[in-house]
Amino acid sequence: MKFLNCNLAVKCLGFFVLAALVACSKGSDSPSPAPPPVPPTPPATEVTTVKESADFTTGVAISYNLMKTNATYAALVKQQFDRVTFEYQMKHGANVQNNGSYNFANTDELVTIAQTAGLEVYGHTLVWHQNNNGNYLRSLTGAGGPNLLQNPGFESDFTNWSAQVSATAPTSGAISILSSGAQSGTKAARVLVTTPGPDAWSVQLLSDNFTVTSGTAYTLKFWAKAATAGQSLRAVVQGTSFYAQQNQTLTTGWAEYSFPFTPTEAAVSVKFHFPTAGDFQIDNLSVTQSGSAYDPVQVNAAMQNWINTIVTRYKTKVKAWDVVNEVIDDAGNFRTGTSANDLFYWYAVLGQPYIANAFTYAHQADPDALLFINDYNLESNNTKLDALIALVNQLKTAGVPIHGIATQMHISINTTNAGIDNMFTKLAATGLKIHVSELDVRINPGNASPFTATSGLLDQQAQKFKYVAQSYKTRVPAAQRYGITVWNLTDADSWIVTSMGQTDFPVLFDAGYNKKPAFTQFCLGLKQ
Repeated sequence: MKFLNCNLAVKCLGFFVLAALVACSKGSDSPSPAPPPVPPTPPATEVTTVKESADFTTGVAISYNLMKTNATYAALVKQQFDRVTFEYQMKHGANVQNNGSYNFANTDELVTIAQTAGLEVYGHTLVWHQNNNGNYLRSLTGAGGPNLLQNPGFESDFTNWSAQVSATAPTSGAISILSSGAQSGTKAARVLVTTPGPDAWSVQLLSDNFTVTSGTAYTLKFWAKAATAGQSLRAVVQGTSFYAQQNQTLTTGWAEYSFPFTPTEAAVSVKFHFPTAGDFQIDNLSVTQSGSAYDPVQVNAAMQNWINTIVTRYKTKVKAWDVVNEVIDDAGNFRTGTSANDLFYWYAVLGQPYIANAFTYAHQADPDALLFINDYNLESNNTKLDALIALVNQLKTAGVPIHGIATQMHISINTTNAGIDNMFTKLAATGLKIHVSELDVRINPGNASPFTATSGLLDQQAQKFKYVAQSYKTRVPAAQRYGITVWNLTDADSWIVTSMGQTDFPVLFDAGYNKKPAFTQFCLGLKQ
Protein backbone atom coordinates (compact mmCIF):
# COMPACT_ATOMS: atom_id res chain seq x y z
CA MET A 1 0.00 0.00 0.00
CA LYS A 2 2.81 2.44 0.81
CA PHE A 3 4.58 1.56 -2.55
CA LEU A 4 1.44 2.15 -4.53
CA ASN A 5 0.86 5.44 -2.77
CA CYS A 6 4.39 6.64 -3.49
CA ASN A 7 4.10 5.73 -7.15
CA LEU A 8 0.84 7.61 -7.36
CA ALA A 9 2.47 10.58 -5.73
CA VAL A 10 5.28 10.59 -8.30
CA LYS A 11 2.76 10.47 -11.13
CA CYS A 12 0.83 13.31 -9.66
CA LEU A 13 3.97 15.37 -9.23
CA GLY A 14 4.91 14.79 -12.86
CA PHE A 15 1.51 15.94 -13.99
CA PHE A 16 1.78 19.21 -12.13
CA VAL A 17 5.33 19.83 -13.42
CA LEU A 18 4.16 19.22 -16.98
CA ALA A 19 1.21 21.54 -16.50
CA ALA A 20 3.51 24.20 -15.20
CA LEU A 21 5.86 23.85 -18.18
CA VAL A 22 2.94 24.07 -20.58
CA ALA A 23 1.70 27.18 -18.85
CA CYS A 24 5.14 28.80 -19.03
CA SER A 25 5.48 27.87 -22.69
CA LYS A 26 2.05 29.42 -23.49
CA GLY A 27 2.92 32.57 -21.65
CA SER A 28 6.09 33.14 -23.64
CA ASP A 29 4.32 32.66 -27.00
CA SER A 30 1.12 34.78 -26.26
CA PRO A 31 1.58 37.51 -23.67
CA SER A 32 -1.54 38.56 -21.65
CA PRO A 33 -3.21 41.82 -22.80
CA ALA A 34 -2.13 44.95 -20.91
CA PRO A 35 -4.68 46.51 -18.55
CA PRO A 36 -6.72 49.36 -20.08
CA PRO A 37 -5.13 52.82 -19.68
CA VAL A 38 -6.43 55.05 -16.85
CA PRO A 39 -8.29 58.01 -18.38
CA PRO A 40 -6.78 61.39 -17.53
CA THR A 41 -8.51 63.40 -14.82
CA PRO A 42 -10.72 66.00 -16.52
CA PRO A 43 -9.82 69.59 -15.74
CA ALA A 44 -11.94 71.34 -13.13
CA THR A 45 -14.94 73.12 -14.60
CA GLU A 46 -14.19 76.82 -14.87
CA VAL A 47 -16.46 79.08 -12.88
CA THR A 48 -18.00 81.49 -15.39
CA THR A 49 -21.13 83.12 -13.95
CA VAL A 50 -22.96 83.40 -10.68
CA LYS A 51 -26.31 82.38 -12.18
CA GLU A 52 -24.86 79.21 -13.75
CA SER A 53 -23.45 78.19 -10.38
CA ALA A 54 -26.75 78.25 -8.51
CA ASP A 55 -29.85 76.09 -8.70
CA PHE A 56 -31.95 79.06 -7.56
CA THR A 57 -32.28 82.66 -8.73
CA THR A 58 -29.38 85.04 -8.05
CA GLY A 59 -29.62 88.80 -8.14
CA VAL A 60 -27.77 92.10 -7.80
CA ALA A 61 -28.75 95.62 -6.75
CA ILE A 62 -28.40 98.07 -9.62
CA SER A 63 -28.03 101.82 -10.07
CA TYR A 64 -30.38 103.66 -12.43
CA ASN A 65 -27.62 105.89 -13.86
CA LEU A 66 -25.05 103.12 -14.32
CA MET A 67 -27.54 100.69 -15.84
CA LYS A 68 -28.68 103.39 -18.26
CA THR A 69 -25.35 104.93 -19.28
CA ASN A 70 -22.56 102.39 -18.63
CA ALA A 71 -22.54 99.60 -21.22
CA THR A 72 -19.83 97.60 -19.40
CA TYR A 73 -21.82 97.69 -16.17
CA ALA A 74 -25.08 96.70 -17.87
CA ALA A 75 -23.47 93.86 -19.81
CA LEU A 76 -21.89 92.37 -16.66
CA VAL A 77 -25.21 92.54 -14.78
CA LYS A 78 -26.92 90.70 -17.63
CA GLN A 79 -24.14 88.12 -17.95
CA GLN A 80 -23.88 87.23 -14.27
CA PHE A 81 -27.36 87.43 -12.73
CA ASP A 82 -31.02 86.45 -13.22
CA ARG A 83 -32.65 89.15 -11.10
CA VAL A 84 -32.16 92.81 -10.23
CA THR A 85 -33.24 94.94 -7.30
CA PHE A 86 -33.35 98.70 -7.87
CA GLU A 87 -31.10 100.33 -5.30
CA TYR A 88 -33.34 103.42 -5.01
CA GLN A 89 -35.73 103.75 -7.92
CA MET A 90 -38.78 101.93 -6.50
CA LYS A 91 -38.78 103.73 -3.15
CA HIS A 92 -41.33 106.30 -2.03
CA GLY A 93 -38.99 109.27 -2.35
CA ALA A 94 -38.07 108.42 -5.93
CA ASN A 95 -41.65 108.46 -7.21
CA VAL A 96 -43.87 110.56 -4.93
CA GLN A 97 -44.09 114.31 -5.52
CA ASN A 98 -44.55 117.02 -2.88
CA ASN A 99 -48.30 117.06 -3.41
CA GLY A 100 -48.68 113.28 -3.22
CA SER A 101 -48.89 112.74 -6.98
CA TYR A 102 -46.55 110.30 -8.74
CA ASN A 103 -43.83 110.47 -11.37
CA PHE A 104 -42.74 106.99 -12.47
CA ALA A 105 -40.77 108.08 -15.56
CA ASN A 106 -37.34 106.88 -14.36
CA THR A 107 -38.74 103.76 -12.75
CA ASP A 108 -40.60 102.82 -15.93
CA GLU A 109 -37.39 103.32 -17.89
CA LEU A 110 -35.34 101.10 -15.58
CA VAL A 111 -37.99 98.35 -15.60
CA THR A 112 -37.91 98.40 -19.40
CA ILE A 113 -34.10 98.24 -19.46
CA ALA A 114 -34.10 95.27 -17.07
CA GLN A 115 -36.81 93.36 -18.89
CA THR A 116 -35.20 93.96 -22.28
CA ALA A 117 -32.05 92.39 -20.82
CA GLY A 118 -34.07 89.34 -19.70
CA LEU A 119 -33.72 90.20 -16.01
CA GLU A 120 -36.39 89.57 -13.39
CA VAL A 121 -37.23 92.64 -11.24
CA TYR A 122 -37.61 92.37 -7.45
CA GLY A 123 -39.64 95.20 -5.89
CA HIS A 124 -37.86 97.16 -3.17
CA THR A 125 -39.39 98.64 -1.06
CA LEU A 126 -42.98 99.73 -0.37
CA VAL A 127 -42.93 101.01 3.24
CA TRP A 128 -39.71 102.13 4.95
CA HIS A 129 -38.86 104.85 7.43
CA GLN A 130 -36.19 106.22 5.07
CA ASN A 131 -36.11 107.45 1.46
CA ASN A 132 -39.61 108.95 1.59
CA ASN A 133 -40.96 112.21 0.24
CA GLY A 134 -40.96 113.65 3.73
CA ASN A 135 -42.35 117.01 2.65
CA TYR A 136 -45.56 115.38 1.49
CA LEU A 137 -45.97 112.96 4.38
CA ARG A 138 -45.32 115.67 6.98
CA SER A 139 -48.11 117.74 5.45
CA LEU A 140 -50.69 115.10 6.46
CA THR A 141 -51.68 116.77 9.70
CA GLY A 142 -54.91 117.60 11.46
CA ALA A 143 -56.93 120.76 10.95
CA GLY A 144 -54.62 123.76 10.85
CA GLY A 145 -56.94 126.71 11.45
CA PRO A 146 -57.94 129.49 9.07
CA ASN A 147 -56.25 130.36 5.78
CA LEU A 148 -53.89 133.28 6.47
CA LEU A 149 -53.81 134.43 2.84
CA GLN A 150 -56.22 137.08 1.58
CA ASN A 151 -57.76 136.60 -1.88
CA PRO A 152 -56.16 133.12 -2.16
CA GLY A 153 -57.85 132.26 -5.48
CA PHE A 154 -57.45 135.60 -7.32
CA GLU A 155 -61.23 136.01 -7.46
CA SER A 156 -60.63 139.74 -6.73
CA ASP A 157 -57.88 139.87 -9.37
CA PHE A 158 -54.58 141.04 -7.78
CA THR A 159 -56.09 142.55 -4.62
CA ASN A 160 -53.69 141.66 -1.74
CA TRP A 161 -51.14 140.57 -4.36
CA SER A 162 -48.41 142.26 -6.41
CA ALA A 163 -47.26 141.24 -9.88
CA GLN A 164 -43.79 142.34 -10.91
CA VAL A 165 -41.85 141.99 -14.18
CA SER A 166 -38.45 143.67 -13.94
CA ALA A 167 -37.43 146.25 -16.53
CA THR A 168 -33.85 145.00 -16.31
CA ALA A 169 -32.76 143.37 -19.57
CA PRO A 170 -33.21 140.74 -20.82
CA THR A 171 -36.34 140.16 -18.70
CA SER A 172 -39.49 139.71 -20.75
CA GLY A 173 -42.90 138.41 -19.69
CA ALA A 174 -46.38 139.24 -18.42
CA ILE A 175 -48.56 138.44 -15.40
CA SER A 176 -52.33 138.45 -15.84
CA ILE A 177 -55.64 137.12 -14.55
CA LEU A 178 -57.33 134.25 -16.40
CA SER A 179 -61.13 134.22 -16.45
CA SER A 180 -61.50 130.61 -17.61
CA GLY A 181 -59.95 127.25 -16.84
CA ALA A 182 -59.33 128.01 -13.15
CA GLN A 183 -58.67 125.17 -10.70
CA SER A 184 -61.46 126.47 -8.47
CA GLY A 185 -63.75 129.47 -8.67
CA THR A 186 -63.70 131.50 -11.85
CA LYS A 187 -60.22 133.03 -11.94
CA ALA A 188 -56.54 132.11 -11.71
CA ALA A 189 -53.19 133.86 -12.11
CA ARG A 190 -51.13 133.37 -15.27
CA VAL A 191 -47.40 134.08 -15.40
CA LEU A 192 -45.79 134.09 -18.84
CA VAL A 193 -41.98 134.22 -18.77
CA THR A 194 -40.72 134.80 -22.29
CA THR A 195 -37.12 135.57 -21.29
CA PRO A 196 -35.91 135.07 -17.70
CA GLY A 197 -34.20 138.01 -16.08
CA PRO A 198 -30.79 138.16 -14.43
CA ASP A 199 -32.29 137.11 -11.07
CA ALA A 200 -34.79 134.45 -10.08
CA TRP A 201 -37.07 137.20 -8.75
CA SER A 202 -36.94 139.29 -11.94
CA VAL A 203 -40.43 137.91 -12.55
CA GLN A 204 -42.43 137.37 -9.37
CA LEU A 205 -45.91 137.19 -7.91
CA LEU A 206 -46.13 138.08 -4.21
CA SER A 207 -48.76 138.34 -1.51
CA ASP A 208 -49.21 141.04 1.10
CA ASN A 209 -47.52 140.38 4.45
CA PHE A 210 -49.57 138.37 6.94
CA THR A 211 -49.12 137.67 10.64
CA VAL A 212 -47.57 134.41 11.87
CA THR A 213 -46.17 133.11 15.15
CA SER A 214 -42.40 132.77 15.23
CA GLY A 215 -41.24 129.17 15.70
CA THR A 216 -44.60 127.67 14.71
CA ALA A 217 -44.87 125.27 11.77
CA TYR A 218 -47.03 126.29 8.81
CA THR A 219 -47.84 124.73 5.45
CA LEU A 220 -48.22 126.58 2.15
CA LYS A 221 -50.39 124.71 -0.33
CA PHE A 222 -51.10 125.83 -3.88
CA TRP A 223 -52.39 124.46 -7.16
CA ALA A 224 -50.37 125.02 -10.32
CA LYS A 225 -49.72 123.79 -13.83
CA ALA A 226 -47.50 124.65 -16.81
CA ALA A 227 -48.02 124.68 -20.55
CA THR A 228 -45.12 122.25 -20.92
CA ALA A 229 -44.40 119.41 -18.49
CA GLY A 230 -41.13 119.86 -16.62
CA GLN A 231 -41.25 123.66 -16.36
CA SER A 232 -40.57 124.78 -12.80
CA LEU A 233 -41.22 127.67 -10.45
CA ARG A 234 -39.92 128.57 -7.01
CA ALA A 235 -42.20 129.01 -4.01
CA VAL A 236 -40.79 131.38 -1.37
CA VAL A 237 -41.82 132.44 2.11
CA GLN A 238 -39.97 135.57 3.22
CA GLY A 239 -39.93 138.09 6.05
CA THR A 240 -37.38 140.71 6.98
CA SER A 241 -34.59 138.22 7.58
CA PHE A 242 -36.39 134.87 7.38
CA TYR A 243 -36.25 133.13 4.00
CA ALA A 244 -37.34 129.67 2.83
CA GLN A 245 -37.77 128.37 -0.71
CA GLN A 246 -38.78 125.24 -2.60
CA ASN A 247 -38.38 124.58 -6.33
CA GLN A 248 -41.32 122.76 -7.85
CA THR A 249 -41.48 121.01 -11.23
CA LEU A 250 -44.97 121.16 -12.72
CA THR A 251 -47.11 119.01 -14.96
CA THR A 252 -49.57 120.13 -17.65
CA GLY A 253 -52.57 119.38 -15.43
CA TRP A 254 -53.65 121.08 -12.24
CA ALA A 255 -51.89 119.55 -9.24
CA GLU A 256 -51.59 120.59 -5.60
CA TYR A 257 -48.16 121.23 -4.09
CA SER A 258 -47.23 121.49 -0.43
CA PHE A 259 -44.43 123.51 1.19
CA PRO A 260 -43.90 123.30 5.01
CA PHE A 261 -42.03 126.17 6.69
CA THR A 262 -41.35 127.50 10.18
CA PRO A 263 -40.85 131.30 10.30
CA THR A 264 -38.51 132.98 12.76
CA GLU A 265 -40.37 136.29 12.86
CA ALA A 266 -43.92 137.63 13.18
CA ALA A 267 -44.83 138.57 9.59
CA VAL A 268 -44.03 137.03 6.21
CA SER A 269 -45.29 136.99 2.63
CA VAL A 270 -45.63 134.29 -0.02
CA LYS A 271 -43.80 134.81 -3.29
CA PHE A 272 -43.43 132.91 -6.53
CA HIS A 273 -40.20 133.38 -8.49
CA PHE A 274 -39.67 132.27 -12.08
CA PRO A 275 -36.00 131.68 -12.91
CA THR A 276 -36.77 129.86 -16.18
CA ALA A 277 -38.96 130.53 -19.19
CA GLY A 278 -42.44 129.05 -19.26
CA ASP A 279 -46.18 129.56 -19.17
CA PHE A 280 -47.54 129.02 -15.63
CA GLN A 281 -50.93 129.12 -13.90
CA ILE A 282 -51.47 129.35 -10.11
CA ASP A 283 -54.71 129.11 -8.11
CA ASN A 284 -56.33 128.18 -4.80
CA LEU A 285 -53.57 128.89 -2.27
CA SER A 286 -53.58 128.48 1.50
CA VAL A 287 -51.27 129.03 4.45
CA THR A 288 -52.42 127.26 7.57
CA GLN A 289 -50.80 126.36 10.84
CA SER A 290 -49.63 122.76 10.78
CA GLY A 291 -51.68 120.48 12.99
CA SER A 292 -50.31 119.43 16.32
CA ALA A 293 -50.21 115.80 15.19
CA TYR A 294 -50.30 113.74 12.03
CA ASP A 295 -53.75 112.70 10.92
CA PRO A 296 -53.68 108.87 10.96
CA VAL A 297 -56.60 108.69 8.52
CA GLN A 298 -54.68 110.77 5.95
CA VAL A 299 -51.40 108.95 6.57
CA ASN A 300 -52.98 105.52 6.18
CA ALA A 301 -54.77 106.66 3.03
CA ALA A 302 -51.47 107.95 1.62
CA MET A 303 -49.76 104.63 2.38
CA GLN A 304 -52.58 102.62 0.84
CA ASN A 305 -52.71 104.78 -2.28
CA TRP A 306 -48.92 104.55 -2.75
CA ILE A 307 -48.88 100.75 -2.38
CA ASN A 308 -51.88 100.24 -4.63
CA THR A 309 -50.52 102.59 -7.30
CA ILE A 310 -47.00 101.17 -7.64
CA VAL A 311 -47.92 97.49 -7.20
CA THR A 312 -50.74 97.77 -9.72
CA ARG A 313 -48.51 99.64 -12.17
CA TYR A 314 -45.94 96.82 -12.24
CA LYS A 315 -48.37 93.97 -11.64
CA THR A 316 -47.22 91.88 -14.61
CA LYS A 317 -43.56 92.88 -14.31
CA VAL A 318 -42.68 92.48 -10.61
CA LYS A 319 -43.39 89.12 -9.01
CA ALA A 320 -42.23 89.84 -5.46
CA TRP A 321 -41.93 92.85 -3.13
CA ASP A 322 -40.25 93.88 0.08
CA VAL A 323 -43.46 95.19 1.61
CA VAL A 324 -42.13 96.55 4.91
CA ASN A 325 -38.47 97.24 5.56
CA GLU A 326 -36.57 97.41 8.86
CA VAL A 327 -39.58 97.52 11.18
CA ILE A 328 -37.66 96.06 14.17
CA ASP A 329 -34.86 98.01 15.88
CA ASP A 330 -31.72 96.50 17.39
CA ALA A 331 -33.39 96.17 20.81
CA GLY A 332 -36.17 94.05 19.33
CA ASN A 333 -38.81 96.81 19.49
CA PHE A 334 -40.91 98.34 16.73
CA ARG A 335 -38.91 101.11 15.08
CA THR A 336 -40.02 104.66 15.78
CA GLY A 337 -38.51 108.13 15.91
CA THR A 338 -38.91 111.76 14.86
CA SER A 339 -39.78 112.37 11.23
CA ALA A 340 -37.52 114.83 9.38
CA ASN A 341 -36.16 115.25 5.86
CA ASP A 342 -36.81 111.90 4.12
CA LEU A 343 -37.46 110.08 7.41
CA PHE A 344 -41.04 109.19 8.23
CA TYR A 345 -41.82 106.75 11.05
CA TRP A 346 -45.06 105.03 10.10
CA TYR A 347 -45.29 103.21 13.44
CA ALA A 348 -45.30 106.52 15.34
CA VAL A 349 -48.50 107.55 13.52
CA LEU A 350 -50.30 104.29 12.73
CA GLY A 351 -48.98 101.85 15.34
CA GLN A 352 -48.28 98.16 14.69
CA PRO A 353 -51.37 97.65 12.46
CA TYR A 354 -49.63 99.51 9.63
CA ILE A 355 -47.50 96.39 9.02
CA ALA A 356 -50.43 94.04 8.49
CA ASN A 357 -52.26 96.72 6.51
CA ALA A 358 -49.31 97.19 4.16
CA PHE A 359 -49.27 93.46 3.34
CA THR A 360 -53.04 93.47 2.85
CA TYR A 361 -52.95 96.47 0.51
CA ALA A 362 -50.15 94.92 -1.56
CA HIS A 363 -52.00 91.62 -1.81
CA GLN A 364 -55.19 93.37 -2.88
CA ALA A 365 -53.25 95.17 -5.63
CA ASP A 366 -51.60 91.98 -6.90
CA PRO A 367 -52.87 88.67 -5.45
CA ASP A 368 -50.17 86.75 -7.35
CA ALA A 369 -47.15 88.65 -5.97
CA LEU A 370 -44.94 87.15 -3.26
CA LEU A 371 -44.71 89.50 -0.27
CA PHE A 372 -41.64 89.72 2.00
CA ILE A 373 -40.60 91.44 5.21
CA ASN A 374 -36.98 92.68 5.02
CA ASP A 375 -34.52 93.41 7.85
CA TYR A 376 -30.82 93.46 8.77
CA ASN A 377 -28.41 92.16 11.47
CA LEU A 378 -30.40 88.96 11.85
CA GLU A 379 -27.18 86.92 11.68
CA SER A 380 -25.57 88.89 14.52
CA ASN A 381 -28.43 90.03 16.80
CA ASN A 382 -30.43 87.14 18.21
CA THR A 383 -32.81 89.47 20.07
CA LYS A 384 -33.76 91.18 16.84
CA LEU A 385 -34.00 87.87 14.98
CA ASP A 386 -36.37 86.40 17.56
CA ALA A 387 -38.49 89.57 17.62
CA LEU A 388 -38.84 89.50 13.84
CA ILE A 389 -39.80 85.84 13.82
CA ALA A 390 -42.38 86.46 16.57
CA LEU A 391 -43.89 89.22 14.41
CA VAL A 392 -43.93 86.97 11.36
CA ASN A 393 -45.67 84.19 13.27
CA GLN A 394 -48.20 86.69 14.60
CA LEU A 395 -48.94 87.89 11.06
CA LYS A 396 -49.31 84.31 9.83
CA THR A 397 -51.71 83.44 12.67
CA ALA A 398 -53.81 86.50 11.83
CA GLY A 399 -54.08 85.39 8.19
CA VAL A 400 -52.00 88.27 6.85
CA PRO A 401 -50.69 87.48 3.33
CA ILE A 402 -46.96 87.24 4.07
CA HIS A 403 -44.95 84.79 1.98
CA GLY A 404 -41.32 85.30 2.87
CA ILE A 405 -38.56 86.79 5.01
CA ALA A 406 -35.72 88.73 3.43
CA THR A 407 -32.50 88.90 5.41
CA GLN A 408 -30.21 91.67 4.20
CA MET A 409 -26.85 90.23 5.37
CA HIS A 410 -24.66 93.32 5.28
CA ILE A 411 -21.92 91.36 7.03
CA SER A 412 -18.13 91.39 7.41
CA ILE A 413 -15.22 88.98 7.60
CA ASN A 414 -15.74 89.06 11.39
CA THR A 415 -19.34 87.79 11.25
CA THR A 416 -19.46 84.38 12.90
CA ASN A 417 -20.42 81.30 10.93
CA ALA A 418 -22.40 80.12 13.95
CA GLY A 419 -24.53 83.27 13.76
CA ILE A 420 -25.18 82.68 10.07
CA ASP A 421 -26.19 79.07 10.72
CA ASN A 422 -28.45 80.06 13.60
CA MET A 423 -30.24 82.65 11.49
CA PHE A 424 -30.91 80.38 8.52
CA THR A 425 -32.10 77.58 10.80
CA LYS A 426 -34.58 79.81 12.63
CA LEU A 427 -35.82 81.56 9.49
CA ALA A 428 -36.37 78.26 7.69
CA ALA A 429 -38.41 76.98 10.63
CA THR A 430 -41.13 79.56 9.80
CA GLY A 431 -41.91 77.61 6.63
CA LEU A 432 -41.78 80.83 4.57
CA LYS A 433 -39.54 81.56 1.60
CA ILE A 434 -36.14 82.93 2.56
CA HIS A 435 -34.36 85.56 0.45
CA VAL A 436 -30.82 86.80 1.12
CA SER A 437 -31.68 90.25 -0.15
CA GLU A 438 -28.67 92.58 0.24
CA LEU A 439 -25.49 90.54 0.68
CA ASP A 440 -22.08 92.16 0.96
CA VAL A 441 -19.00 91.35 3.06
CA ARG A 442 -16.87 94.17 4.47
CA ILE A 443 -13.14 93.65 4.88
CA ASN A 444 -12.66 96.95 6.73
CA PRO A 445 -15.50 96.89 9.28
CA GLY A 446 -13.47 99.04 11.68
CA ASN A 447 -13.21 101.83 9.08
CA ALA A 448 -9.42 101.97 9.32
CA SER A 449 -7.76 104.79 7.41
CA PRO A 450 -5.51 104.44 5.54
CA PHE A 451 -6.53 100.94 4.53
CA THR A 452 -5.13 98.37 2.10
CA ALA A 453 -7.08 95.42 0.71
CA THR A 454 -4.48 92.72 1.24
CA SER A 455 -4.67 89.30 -0.38
CA GLY A 456 -5.21 87.78 3.04
CA LEU A 457 -8.27 89.95 3.72
CA LEU A 458 -9.67 89.27 0.27
CA ASP A 459 -9.26 85.53 0.87
CA GLN A 460 -11.13 85.83 4.18
CA GLN A 461 -13.89 87.68 2.35
CA ALA A 462 -14.01 84.96 -0.29
CA GLN A 463 -14.42 82.25 2.32
CA LYS A 464 -17.23 84.20 4.02
CA PHE A 465 -19.12 84.56 0.74
CA LYS A 466 -18.67 80.83 0.19
CA TYR A 467 -19.90 79.99 3.67
CA VAL A 468 -23.06 82.07 3.26
CA ALA A 469 -23.93 80.13 0.11
CA GLN A 470 -23.16 76.77 1.75
CA SER A 471 -25.11 77.52 4.92
CA TYR A 472 -28.09 78.78 2.93
CA LYS A 473 -28.18 75.59 0.87
CA THR A 474 -27.65 73.36 3.90
CA ARG A 475 -30.17 74.92 6.28
CA VAL A 476 -32.89 76.29 4.01
CA PRO A 477 -34.91 73.60 2.19
CA ALA A 478 -34.87 73.92 -1.59
CA ALA A 479 -38.57 74.80 -1.77
CA GLN A 480 -37.99 77.77 0.54
CA ARG A 481 -34.97 79.25 -1.26
CA TYR A 482 -36.03 82.44 -3.02
CA GLY A 483 -32.44 83.24 -3.92
CA ILE A 484 -29.45 85.36 -3.00
CA THR A 485 -29.01 88.99 -4.08
CA VAL A 486 -25.62 90.74 -3.82
CA TRP A 487 -25.92 94.42 -2.95
CA ASN A 488 -24.16 96.30 -5.77
CA LEU A 489 -22.07 95.08 -8.66
CA THR A 490 -18.55 96.43 -8.04
CA ASP A 491 -16.58 97.82 -5.13
CA ALA A 492 -16.71 101.26 -6.77
CA ASP A 493 -20.52 101.49 -6.76
CA SER A 494 -21.08 99.80 -3.38
CA TRP A 495 -23.37 101.82 -1.11
CA ILE A 496 -20.78 101.45 1.64
CA VAL A 497 -18.41 103.51 -0.50
CA THR A 498 -20.83 105.87 -2.28
CA SER A 499 -23.38 106.54 0.50
CA MET A 500 -21.51 105.82 3.72
CA GLY A 501 -18.22 107.25 2.47
CA GLN A 502 -16.19 104.33 3.82
CA THR A 503 -13.07 102.73 2.36
CA ASP A 504 -13.99 99.13 1.67
CA PHE A 505 -14.22 96.46 -1.03
CA PRO A 506 -17.42 94.58 -0.17
CA VAL A 507 -18.64 92.73 -3.28
CA LEU A 508 -17.69 90.24 -6.02
CA PHE A 509 -16.12 92.50 -8.66
CA ASP A 510 -13.46 95.18 -8.27
CA ALA A 511 -13.68 98.72 -9.62
CA GLY A 512 -12.34 97.52 -12.97
CA TYR A 513 -15.13 94.91 -13.35
CA ASN A 514 -12.67 92.07 -12.64
CA LYS A 515 -13.63 88.95 -10.70
CA LYS A 516 -12.29 88.89 -7.15
CA PRO A 517 -11.45 85.79 -5.10
CA ALA A 518 -14.90 86.28 -3.55
CA PHE A 519 -16.49 85.63 -6.93
CA THR A 520 -14.82 82.24 -7.38
CA GLN A 521 -15.48 81.04 -3.84
CA PHE A 522 -19.07 82.28 -3.84
CA CYS A 523 -19.74 80.36 -7.04
CA LEU A 524 -18.11 77.25 -5.61
CA GLY A 525 -20.32 77.56 -2.53
CA LEU A 526 -23.39 77.84 -4.74
CA LYS A 527 -22.36 74.72 -6.68
CA GLN A 528 -21.92 72.52 -3.60
